[in-house]
Amino acid sequence: MKVSRLVLITVVLLGIVGLTAFWGGSPAVPVDGSIDEIIPESGSAQTLSSTWYCAAGGLGESASSTHEVLLANPSKEVVPVRLTAYNAQGLVGEPKTIASVAQQVTPVDVNAVFGGSELSVMAEFDSGALAVQHRITTATSADSVPCSTTSSERWFFPAQTSVLGSSALLVLFNPFSADAGVDITAAVEDGLRSPKEWAGIVVPAGTSRVIDLGQYVQRRDQFSVAVRLRNGNLIAESAQSFDIAAAGDAPAERGLRLQLGVPEARSGWTFAGGFKGSGVKEELVVYNPGRQVASVIIQVTPYGGASDPPEPFELSVPAKRFLVLDLSAEQRIPDTGFHSVRVETSAKTPVVTARTTQLFGPPTAAAEPAAGSTAAGTAAGTRPNETLGVAIGTATPVYARRWTMPAVRTGPEQQPMVLIHNPTAGIVTVDLQALAGKAAPIEIATALEVAAGDSLYVPLAVQQLTGVADWVVSLRASDSVAVEQLQTFATQNDLSFGSAVPVLANR
Repeated sequence: MKVSRLVLITVVLLGIVGLTAFWGGSPAVPVDGSIDEIIPESGSAQTLSSTWYCAAGGLGESASSTHEVLLANPSKEVVPVRLTAYNAQGLVGEPKTIASVAQQVTPVDVNAVFGGSELSVMAEFDSGALAVQHRITTATSADSVPCSTTSSERWFFPAQTSVLGSSALLVLFNPFSADAGVDITAAVEDGLRSPKEWAGIVVPAGTSRVIDLGQYVQRRDQFSVAVRLRNGNLIAESAQSFDIAAAGDAPAERGLRLQLGVPEARSGWTFAGGFKGSGVKEELVVYNPGRQVASVIIQVTPYGGASDPPEPFELSVPAKRFLVLDLSAEQRIPDTGFHSVRVETSAKTPVVTARTTQLFGPPTAAAEPAAGSTAAGTAAGTRPNETLGVAIGTATPVYARRWTMPAVRTGPEQQPMVLIHNPTAGIVTVDLQALAGKAAPIEIATALEVAAGDSLYVPLAVQQLTGVADWVVSLRASDSVAVEQLQTFATQNDLSFGSAVPVLANR
């Protein structure tokens, strides 16, 4: 073995040993005021104004789709919202002002309102309380994610796919007054790809541009993407669709994955929930966009098992590369119930991470109770009943005492739920309510206790929320927590699973 290679291996091993030594399993909890727009956030009622950016507007030519912008207004006042739509040519029609109804979700059919399709949308309003989510729906797939509250000079996408039967579109949205120059790089299993067509891409001011990633990175099960700007700012979001028939041992894969890019790598990330088991494939992708090897510790903790969690996983992620941890294949993680995931590395080697979930069969009834079949606020229960579907989730690098689920879809056979992780050293109590317009809020859960370092799930398919509707669901906790929202789409047999929206404390 060469001396240089031996030195490199020694350094990596020492890094992992050092990281294991410092990792204590209970990360410091950022206060609410430290939320810094790495993920979408809403402000307090005292915030004077806010702007949200919904970049992805459809799936291109691969499927006809509906695009809805969902205005979630938890305040007690009607708030006028100015919506402006863009495509590759620029502004589409005139901006529209929509009245966002107090303590309700106001849905806006973007295609119908602006008379076009594949449109990016900017939402502006004189309030900090609102949160904006968008939903793209086809005949066989659907996803719904919060829009962005920030622009950036860089965006990272840890988990992209270009296998046959899938599409991976990258939407670059520039609603600003200056052109943006963009370079795109893809990390694949055996190196980096930087096609000349991805160098110096110009996104003119006031336009939105769609890049077909699969055109230049072909037939890849997994690749990561870095978007870096030479000048200007923009918002980047990916839309991945799947319609893959079963072949041999490979199950069918169908659904839609929307993901807002991550503008900054961090040394700590938390997923409040996750699940594996029969008919489920769950993977964690860790992408290292930096120039040094990142030694990463991943702690997966089953709900109710914080006092005796499994041994953490240790990964050494090369510079500008990714590694995939197949959680569904790991025996140390139970096949039933939910689990939280904490990803940590050194502050000198921050990473970006994503969790992908694929459903390809029903739950095993005897071993895996369906979502909502157990009492709210317990560690029991697991995956939804959908038999197909895909989802991608971005972890949170921050915790907060208040969270909003901007547009929880309810109706027959829908199985929405909230997943809550308590990273603190003490018990945290949680209140959950659905806002009902002029009527009194619907109390879903009151004073639920989440044990130190533990987690629980709360099904939202309660009796008061059985009608077909979108609800603003508000969470308040006695201390800072991480929160995810899981929704199902019974008609499309698909699901959505990702972070809720943290609410800033008064600044």
